[in-house]
Amino acid sequence: MAKNHVQVSLKAVFDFNSWVYMDKISKKGMDQHMKKLMQRAGILFLIFIAAIVVYFAGARKSVKQEDTVYSSMDEPGLPVVYTEFQGEEINGLHGYLQDMGNRTARDSISILPADRSLTMRIHEYGNTITGISYEIRTLSMERLIERTQIQDWTSDQGVTSVSLPIQNLIAKDEAYLLILNVKTAEKQIQYYTRIMWTGQPGPADMLQLAREFTTKSLNYDQARDLVSYLETNPGEDNSSLGHVTIRASFDHLTWDGLKTELVGEPQIILQEFDGIMGQIQVRYQVRLTDSAGRESLVHAEDNFTMKWNEQRIYLMNYERNADHIFNGSADLFSGKRILLGISEGTDLQTVKSPDSRYIFFKVNGNLWRYDQKEQRIMCIFTFLDKEGEDVRSAYDRHSVQILQATDDGSADFLVYGYMNRGPYEGRTGVVFYHYNNAGSMVEEKFFIPAAEDFEKMKQDVEKLSYVSPEGMVYLMLGGNVFGVDLSSNESILVAQGLTEGTFAVSNDGSRMAWQEGEDSAWPEKIHVMDFNTSQKQEISASEGECVRVLGFVGSDLIYGFARQDDVWKVNGRVQGLPMYAMYIVDSEMNIESEYKKDGIYISDVVTEDGRIHLKRLVKQGEEQYIYQDEDTIVCNQKVEDDPLEGIGWYASQEMGRLYFVQMDSDLKDASVKMDKPTAFSYENTSTLELAGKTSLGEDGQVIFYAYGGGHFLGASRQFSEAVNLAYDKMGFVTDENQHLVWDRINRQPVRNLKDPTGQAADMMGHMDGFNGSTLFDDGIMVIDASGCMLNQVLYFIDKGIPVIAYREDGSYVLLSGYDTYNVTIYDPGVQDTTKMGLGDAASYFESQHNSFLCGLKVE
Repeated sequence: MAKNHVQVSLKAVFDFNSWVYMDKISKKGMDQHMKKLMQRAGILFLIFIAAIVVYFAGARKSVKQEDTVYSSMDEPGLPVVYTEFQGEEINGLHGYLQDMGNRTARDSISILPADRSLTMRIHEYGNTITGISYEIRTLSMERLIERTQIQDWTSDQGVTSVSLPIQNLIAKDEAYLLILNVKTAEKQIQYYTRIMWTGQPGPADMLQLAREFTTKSLNYDQARDLVSYLETNPGEDNSSLGHVTIRASFDHLTWDGLKTELVGEPQIILQEFDGIMGQIQVRYQVRLTDSAGRESLVHAEDNFTMKWNEQRIYLMNYERNADHIFNGSADLFSGKRILLGISEGTDLQTVKSPDSRYIFFKVNGNLWRYDQKEQRIMCIFTFLDKEGEDVRSAYDRHSVQILQATDDGSADFLVYGYMNRGPYEGRTGVVFYHYNNAGSMVEEKFFIPAAEDFEKMKQDVEKLSYVSPEGMVYLMLGGNVFGVDLSSNESILVAQGLTEGTFAVSNDGSRMAWQEGEDSAWPEKIHVMDFNTSQKQEISASEGECVRVLGFVGSDLIYGFARQDDVWKVNGRVQGLPMYAMYIVDSEMNIESEYKKDGIYISDVVTEDGRIHLKRLVKQGEEQYIYQDEDTIVCNQKVEDDPLEGIGWYASQEMGRLYFVQMDSDLKDASVKMDKPTAFSYENTSTLELAGKTSLGEDGQVIFYAYGGGHFLGASRQFSEAVNLAYDKMGFVTDENQHLVWDRINRQPVRNLKDPTGQAADMMGHMDGFNGSTLFDDGIMVIDASGCMLNQVLYFIDKGIPVIAYREDGSYVLLSGYDTYNVTIYDPGVQDTTKMGLGDAASYFESQHNSFLCGLKVE
């Protein structure tokens, strides 16, 4: 409408000028009339300019160029901050307009120089910096170390340089949280990183190796210098350039002979350093050229885990992830395929409209739609600018989740994580969008702010994000489940404080079950909700019993009953509560199958490919059970949905595995037309401040977070599960307060504790009533490491506290030392110290159920 008004105004200006000119030319006093004419024309010209301004203001959120398919959101507006390390800018920090606490602390760690004066460089991007301050806290956020207002900084060519005069209030070789506050004319922005004051040269050497490794891997001849770091394994899968590891062949490491060219400057992030172990991530773009001269652009990410000593650096793990950047060009369409190219394969999704005309697909964190009938491709959502060169719009800490598509070409989808641009720039959370095909408009329905790390949010959203036929959106965030009514944006809290093992979601997301009880280890009730009908039902245990959620097969719920008297203890400590019966019920809660056998108990249940695997026990005596065997139930229910349904791949001779979106029919001709949404609409949106009970450990009980390969891997209350997630990637484990709890790399080759009983005293003081991994008020964390291997718990001896190892008779010994060949064992019962070979000790303690308790002193 604004455009039509502008056109009318233009015509009015010229029509008016013509009429006045013809009317006045034959009259006297032409000079006076011309003067009046100019005044009127000037007024009309100002009206015309005003109309232009109104038009562009109204169309600001519209796509401005006919040839672009990229975002029509407001341009990114926040500065980016880098920490300076030995003259190099590293650890690009993106700004937040919400309090993130310590939730983004795991993104980077910045090393302080000897004088503790940390130089930071603020790339302004047109902002005027009016104030800078910082504060330093312990990782748990409980103690403020320093708060300082900066008075002086310099600005040159769009970059502000500032030195933080960090005081001598921090301990050496300890990690702290730094919050940098930057004030501009319009905003107060926070930037987060961990800091460490250390005199060790390890970080500099590691960063240099990471940069050289990435650069040299792009050149076949220079890459020969890297051979000594590889652990090439003939059994390694070298079929995909989307994921390359330290075990890859030399050819695979060097991009299988493709011509490569680094595009722009790599972004280098020091993610972790603990004195010996370092994890570094390098993000960069590569231009690939095949033998036919065809060029394509790939986003790559190198993740390094290194071990430093005075002699050399050991590369313990290396993983490269790469994804072709999809741009919708016509050459990516061939036959029945939309070629996505090289991909890691973990963040792809397709959803078809019911009549299959429209294919919606996610790639590179963007949402596309292809109209199979009209042969038209459209980028519905992206944060990228046209060139994709702005580090702010290209920041990849977000993703898209497609919820549903309709036959008219419309769709519902979520964008979650860090918001690169637009009205929520600098915030993390979830936005619900509806693409309205009739109006060619992306309509925002609601935004839920959530101060969560993106990768943890991703796991929640992928577990549960569902739209019911009645227009209710169900979403998991931070261990809570919310429902939002799309017609009113009113919300309800469905469930709260959920942790792994206490809930399950059906494969299609339409049903959920979760446990409830005053004691989470003895749940008395299961809630079951059908999101399609909003019907909620309950399964209650009889008096003296408890009930457990075991999972879903398809949409069928699996649960089990146990008697509270059937406690299973190993070495005097509760191991679990074996179940005497298991049931499978359909969506109407009708029992489809019962598993109940005299004398047989069930300890664990795993569902996989339509099969239910049971681990069976038999009772040996009071609180004593032994493993008997496994049993498998084959279900008739549909095998769980393929997360890559609609996505295929083929083996290219030059580029290896290439992914594609499968179309239903061949292209009719070579012409694929490009469309774009007309506008973004924010007219009927709401910001929903949803609150629920945190899923973090209660009463000091610890939840463990596993990291490796540059990424968050998962969370668990079971320490052994977290360790096993991180183990193969040479990773590490933290608690919810970012304390490093376990690390596969940082362990001295030899360690012996001279006073086992004295050094174990603080931990032993917490044994009465101990019922799970707990951080006590005195700073001692006692960890139930049952199920860990012997070599995994030696880490704690190195940190100064012996490991308690229980024996079948309930007695225990203290593991107080180790070397390359032996472990030192102190038996407090006889006050005697012996040594046992590592292999023999591992076998012995495995026969005793690997029942370990470990202690750690944390800030």
